[in-house]
Amino acid sequence: MTPTVVTMAITDIVAGVLLILLCLPLLKRWIPMNGLYGFRFRQSFTSEENWYRINEYGAQRMILWSLGIVFFGLMLFMPAFYKNPGILVLCSLAPLLVIVPAIESYRFARLLGKLDGE
Repeated sequence: MTPTVVTMAITDIVAGVLLILLCLPLLKRWIPMNGLYGFRFRQSFTSEENWYRINEYGAQRMILWSLGIVFFGLMLFMPAFYKNPGILVLCSLAPLLVIVPAIESYRFARLLGKLDGE
């Protein structure tokens, strides 16, 4: 295993775990409405209930997809995977998985906005 593969694996694992840890307070509804931390869509700021619902949903989705990032990082420690160039490329792109829960959260926020009559 090359140092580059080890770095990639550790980066994926650390990124995934860090995202999970950052999402836990949002999941537990501990973070009040603010302009810096959380899933901040227009609909998030229409009410406190929307803020907490959108951030709880976003945190759930982000945690799920972050587990995938961690999984890709762990895969790189297995010779069958780190010797395959295609899998190396896939694992190097794993942190981009955060785009999926961001889109899911945005769509959920829009749905809430429509239900609220926006």
